[in-house]
Amino acid sequence: MISLLALAVASACSSGPGAGKPAAEPGKNAAQETTAALAPAELTITSSSALSEEAFESNFGQYLKKKFPNFKFTYIKKATGTLITDLITAGTPVDLIFESSGNIYPGLINAGLAMDISELIKKHNIDLNRFDQGSLGVMRQLAGGGLYGLPVNDLVMVTYYNKDIFDRFGVAYPKDGITWEETIDLAKKLTRNEDGKQYLGLVVSPAHYIRLNQLSIGAMDPKTEKATLNNEKWKLLFDSVFKAQGNMPDYMKYVTDNKNKMPYKDEFLKTKTLAMFVYLSDLHTANQEVMEQMNWNMATAPVFKDMPKTGTQTYPFFWNIASNSKNKDASMEVLKYLTSDEYQLVVSKRGEMTSLKNADIRKEMGKDMKFKNINYNAVYAHTPAASSPRHKFEQIAQKPVENVIADVVTDKVDVNSALRRIDDEANKALDAEKKK
Repeated sequence: MISLLALAVASACSSGPGAGKPAAEPGKNAAQETTAALAPAELTITSSSALSEEAFESNFGQYLKKKFPNFKFTYIKKATGTLITDLITAGTPVDLIFESSGNIYPGLINAGLAMDISELIKKHNIDLNRFDQGSLGVMRQLAGGGLYGLPVNDLVMVTYYNKDIFDRFGVAYPKDGITWEETIDLAKKLTRNEDGKQYLGLVVSPAHYIRLNQLSIGAMDPKTEKATLNNEKWKLLFDSVFKAQGNMPDYMKYVTDNKNKMPYKDEFLKTKTLAMFVYLSDLHTANQEVMEQMNWNMATAPVFKDMPKTGTQTYPFFWNIASNSKNKDASMEVLKYLTSDEYQLVVSKRGEMTSLKNADIRKEMGKDMKFKNINYNAVYAHTPAASSPRHKFEQIAQKPVENVIADVVTDKVDVNSALRRIDDEANKALDAEKKK
């Protein structure tokens, strides 16, 4: 496991925590002395992600305990009886809730625990200019211009590719900046049946791309609460991405034989018959042991040719302070540390995207992993697309889009008919949800 990296961080200003305290002891830097002098606090942390206790300790707990010796941290894993609604009903105090941007509504907002921490950010002298502004923009959309929390790490979509398949068929690897048209051309060369094995050229993760698409289109209008799926932008997306990725006889037969189930992770990680997988940029960290045995690399997600520098939207993970926390200042100290250069270097070196703009931290990405010669710059090479509209019902409106893709790929329905169908299905689902 990665040990805590001792980077020098700026000492607290005179009005901050530790003001009036004696100089740091020999062997301790000023930041360490400051956190050790904080008043004791007990902080309870939870998340709807159901992150295991072991993973929490590895990713966060060990660092927090070392940084804040006067704090007691209790992590409550999501399970039956420990949902956020269960904790509220039981009167269990919660201080910090970490959630992906896609789960902010169910994990924080819908639970009634969201609060704007903008004044706390000012009080604790956190410089928001240090952050990737796309990540902050996502939160400002969710929080109506405010901030419920701060991004601790980020994700975009990239193209993971199996070099062995490209080498087997003598096809050149994809490069950063590759367009959707060029990617589809590569996929056609790689989608073939050889020695009884069906190879597939391209799979685009549907749920993630629907949410993070480069056109910044959403499945519904937050103001009218009506579906917005039957239009030219969604047609362009379907034609260029979902229809195009499977518009090959062997691919269509594979989906049909697979009982209309689209290929996904297993084809890339298990059977190793998938050449290119457009997926969130944490595939290599979430599946590290498997991918250590693979000959892989990454490139940027394909771009639209008239938007050559626009990547997918970001998918940041936020740490948020619960509105009913009795330890808001102590919680803010935790956020301050998790977004510090010190901890963000840990994040970067273990192969994750930092939430900061700091170029020196970004270039350290993956340095503590076993993978060699990986193009980690692919995650930062393009400017993320603007965030699509956010609403508490957005996942309900998106579901029909995911469900129709296999029918489009196998020519069971044409794109225009599919868009009319899913627009109607989404509106019915939204109406039903509003009546609950």
